[in-house]
Amino acid sequence: MNTKTLLKQDARVIGLVGLAHGVSHFYHLILAALFPWLKTAFGLSYSELALLMTVFFVVSGIGQAMAGFVVDKVGARRVLFSGMAMLGISALVLSNAQNYAGLMVGALMAGMGNSIFHPADYTILNQRVSRDRLAHGFSVHGISGSIGWAAAAVPDWRSKRHRLAHGLAVGSRLARDCAGDPVVEPRSAAAGPDCPACRRHAAGRFV
Repeated sequence: MNTKTLLKQDARVIGLVGLAHGVSHFYHLILAALFPWLKTAFGLSYSELALLMTVFFVVSGIGQAMAGFVVDKVGARRVLFSGMAMLGISALVLSNAQNYAGLMVGALMAGMGNSIFHPADYTILNQRVSRDRLAHGFSVHGISGSIGWAAAAVPDWRSKRHRLAHGLAVGSRLARDCAGDPVVEPRSAAAGPDCPACRRHAAGRFV
């Protein structure tokens, strides 16, 4: 694989993984950013709202520890798809919630979806990005999460469903087209991963 092709592949992988990570961080703050609106709409106390965040992060933290073993067993690509799908489902649940129980179910599902991103993302970056640009990949991965946090602060919570659904759809399609199951082989700094899947693929409301 020549240098230009390798650069394009690395850029695609880094960009797609960064997009997925940004979506996951969008969910980190989406509920907290909407507390003033949710408090009024559902007649909740701030303690009840805070419990939603507690559920999200407890489930996410426990799930992340477990997700690493799942990634090792079934592969990062499948786990990443499952997490993006779970976030999409949780967005629908949250956006259509009619009471506190609905919000709680949505927060729990969102925590499950969010839990897989770091194990899956770092595995894909390590196995797909050439060694010379691996640090760049980690940097983009980190900053994309901060961009996701910033996007969550947009106050129009009803319209977030459409923007997030669009982002998930785009991310899922790109990931499907550009993410193959990794074939781990020894590589040098000059030679990145080279396999048929790598050449076809480069590396997903709350409303």
